[in-house]
Amino acid sequence: MAEGHIYLFGLGSPHGADRLGWLAAEWLHAALAGRDGLTVDTLGQPTDLFLHPVTARDRLLLVDAMRGQGPPGTVMAFAPDALPEGVGALSTHGLDLASTLALVEALGVFRAGIRIIGIEMPSAAGQGAIATTLPAPLAKRLRTAVLAWLDAPGTDRARGEGHAKA
Repeated sequence: MAEGHIYLFGLGSPHGADRLGWLAAEWLHAALAGRDGLTVDTLGQPTDLFLHPVTARDRLLLVDAMRGQGPPGTVMAFAPDALPEGVGALSTHGLDLASTLALVEALGVFRAGIRIIGIEMPSAAGQGAIATTLPAPLAKRLRTAVLAWLDAPGTDRARGEGHAKA
């Protein structure tokens, strides 16, 4: 199978703690500029990924805010079948992340690999403190996690990879 395109999408909105996915995508767009075969964009809801011309040969990396997996700023990577219960289940995105990933599976797109990177949000009490840019330590952890997946050998790209903490 010929190598496909890589789509890196930040999920969320421009408001509140949910903007972490968008801030990550905006930062990664600049950090990964010039990399061939890569589209970096923001999505208001997971199903918006179908607005792009995706195929079975393509790879998908989603970055989203998460809650309850560690201290604020924790970066964790998950395979679709290893999403912790509750991650992506409460969604401001319409169809939740898990349901969208089930649809992706049923349609047979992104067979070359799917990864979800979650960034732990501040507690609800501290939501007003969300920055308008990624703090440097968080950006470094995010870049490390993204590059680890982008540059992984073919066998590490497939579904079923489990999760890793960065």
